[in-house]
Amino acid sequence: MRALETCLYVADLEAAEAFYSGVLGLRLYGKVPGRHLFYRLEGSMLLIFDPSMSAQPGDVPPHAGKPGGHACLAITREETDTWQALLEGHGLSVTRYAWGNRGESLYFEDPSGNVLELAPPGIWGLE
Repeated sequence: MRALETCLYVADLEAAEAFYSGVLGLRLYGKVPGRHLFYRLEGSMLLIFDPSMSAQPGDVPPHAGKPGGHACLAITREETDTWQALLEGHGLSVTRYAWGNRGESLYFEDPSGNVLELAPPGIWGLE
């Protein structure tokens, strides 16, 4: 089994789209204005919802959370410095954490306060 979807909840979908598409460079797969953004990742999907709208009954069961979640996206060890410079170049505060010889993580927040992490799969022994 593997994770197929990761869901985050945001206060402002337009700011989220500017961040996830513009800063992180993720490819938008689909969106419903005012409700959600869907991004295709390698082997999974990142779903970003407006919690007030996703809690409403519709075609799928209602669900909602609140901003303040966490997601980790995989990068290679060699990309860590480049990503840190890019994120800081966009004015983000980045915390770098070393996991011994398994690699390093970069922690930062999206505009809604979700904690994002970029790290090589080796931090979990998955390389």
